Amino acid sequence: MLALADVALTVTNAKEAATWWKEKLGFEVHTIGAEGGHAVMVAPPGDRFVLHLCEGFDAVEPGNTGIAFISDAIEPLVQRMRSGGVSFPQELKKEAWGSHAKFADPDGHVFWLMEAPTPFLLQERERRAGETAPRPKPRRAPKAKKRTTRRR
Repeated sequence: MLALADVALTVTNAKEAATWWKEKLGFEVHTIGAEGGHAVMVAPPGDRFVLHLCEGFDAVEPGNTGIAFISDAIEPLVQRMRSGGVSFPQELKKEAWGSHAKFADPDGHVFWLMEAPTPFLLQERERRAGETAPRPKPRRAPKAKKRTTRRR
């Protein structure tokens, strides 16, 4: 599965921005990384598409769209994309917070591809596991014995 995950939004202070989104719009705040500092993301409650609050005005480098896709199986996806002719300006890397790579379209737009343990990916895995798990067969009540009445 491949799903749109986030859009990077440059901010001067990620924690203050997250507080604003939470207090003003009721968004949930999610952080990833040591002491919650690697990534600060906000989203409407229950939504899996997030705004990734990137601290600093130059957080999104030229060519980088700031758009990320998330996959629950990144290695086979990267292999399939590469065999289909997709270029990867940043090869697949494994980090403590998850795996990621960057791929480019023919116009040079660079997109993130991630397999990260975000709350949204974990929720999706749980949801899909529930759909594929075998359902228990309903128990049937024992058949009632048929009563026969004698005629007089």
